[in-house]
Amino acid sequence: MKIYLAGALFNEGEVKQRLLEGKQLREAFQDRIDLFNPIEQPFNENKQSLPTPIDIYEGDTKAVYDCDLFLADVTNEDAGVMVELGIAIALGKKIIAVNSDIRLQSANKYDIPSYAMNHYVLGGILKHGQLVHSFQEAISVIKTWIK
Repeated sequence: MKIYLAGALFNEGEVKQRLLEGKQLREAFQDRIDLFNPIEQPFNENKQSLPTPIDIYEGDTKAVYDCDLFLADVTNEDAGVMVELGIAIALGKKIIAVNSDIRLQSANKYDIPSYAMNHYVLGGILKHGQLVHSFQEAISVIKTWIK
């Protein structure tokens, strides 16, 4: 199974999280997956020598086209992740979206919700897969899909 791992990667915490997620996927599935993790691409080793925006768009878009499963952290609604998600939805890819914002699970317990997701985005996710609340939950879902 080819997995595309999408998520924001523009600060130290995000970079560490994407690298950790890649490691966790490889440990959980070993040779049963082929992982495309944008932060692990050679041009991302030195942020000061990035390829052109068109190179990035074309490379990542090709990887979305080629994947069987689109796995995305949508917690912060990063613009690039949202574009990738839209492409995955348009292509009918199987999707797992992670929103780990702790307010999401308790938002409707208040008179005025403390957090909400855009319902158009959520609808696209749910039509093609599912929303989970942690990366470990995403791994559990993938395990049910890879038998």
